[in-house]
Amino acid sequence: MTPSKNTIFCGGNLEVIKSWPANCIDSICTDPPYGLEFMGKEWDRGLPGIRFWKEFLRITKPGGFLLCFGGTRTFHRLACAIEDAGWEIRDCMMWLYGSGFPKSHNISKALDKAKGAERKEGKLRTDGRGIWELIHR
Repeated sequence: MTPSKNTIFCGGNLEVIKSWPANCIDSICTDPPYGLEFMGKEWDRGLPGIRFWKEFLRITKPGGFLLCFGGTRTFHRLACAIEDAGWEIRDCMMWLYGSGFPKSHNISKALDKAKGAERKEGKLRTDGRGIWELIHR
């Protein structure tokens, strides 16, 4: 089956696109799992591997683009899998926001709490700016 314009498919990517012909998509925008087991969820257990990205490359027309979102802690693994599948890595874009992704577990806080120690917490920044700063204004 060849996808038509403005069609939503329900299912796993590899299952849905396996019957699609080669070179039938102009571009792909995807937000795959980040491999962080976010909130203990099974769907976020691992990152898509090389096989996944090769199949996306197969259905993408020559010169087509892949825009892929990734997590800050696993982006490097995602980019390597995409490149190893045959895609050319061009540029990296970032969301600039101050709230950030939920933090991983801080073991030092857990140890202090278990020992009954009190911590004096402070903020590194109080000006409301995000982590990333714009270089050009």
